[in-house]
Amino acid sequence: MSQFAFYRKVVALNSDVHRNLKFSEKEANFSFASDTTAVLLAGVEFAEASREYPIVFIKGQDEQMRPVALLGVRNGENLFVDAQGKWDARYIPAFVRRYPFVMADNGPNDQLVVCIDESCAALNAEQGDLLINEEGQLEPRMKEVMQFLENFQREFARTELLARQLNELDLFVQQGARFDTQTGETFQLNDFYLIDEAKFGKIPDEKLPELFRSGALGLGYLHLASLGNMRKLVDRLGAKTEADKADTPDANTPVH
Repeated sequence: MSQFAFYRKVVALNSDVHRNLKFSEKEANFSFASDTTAVLLAGVEFAEASREYPIVFIKGQDEQMRPVALLGVRNGENLFVDAQGKWDARYIPAFVRRYPFVMADNGPNDQLVVCIDESCAALNAEQGDLLINEEGQLEPRMKEVMQFLENFQREFARTELLARQLNELDLFVQQGARFDTQTGETFQLNDFYLIDEAKFGKIPDEKLPELFRSGALGLGYLHLASLGNMRKLVDRLGAKTEADKADTPDANTPVH
């Protein structure tokens, strides 16, 4: 899964090019993520995210397991973003909250630089919190953003290490899921991975202290607990389908 799932025009933040850049909360909403079905999660988010979303794992081309929060069942649909761009959940994943800012590799030395999505309407030169002043200096709000991004990158790297610990114990199984909604529709999710609960319960005793200290054991428990949210996700889909039908005019109803 790309770090730039919903970014349209990513450019490096430049103190000369982006002088007087502002971020307007009035123009900010979550419409940019309305067609995003899953987002990457950091392990530090599991406690909050597991109360709202099913957490599953995907395998990258590098064979690394990475956790994601499922936001929808159908491709290109986020069931947590409404028509007004409001996020309908108590916890919003950091992957989403960091938008329109992101850290990206710059060159062969893998140096990370702060980037922005220039297509984001909340970034402008007229209104909002000042990010870079006319002297090209970073304002406090931009420094806060950079700290947030650095924390995210650090936690994301730590999460990969924890997932690697679990994967080395051969705990993951590839899974597919079929969902039948109350409206009679059927949907299929494929190619995600879950921790096999039976294998998880048989982790050798000598491995447990290391997994406990690193946090990998807790990550596994929270992942398994989060799977109870699968039913809630399907219920959301059913409710949205009913609402969409109610908003669609009947072809047999005359227009006056």
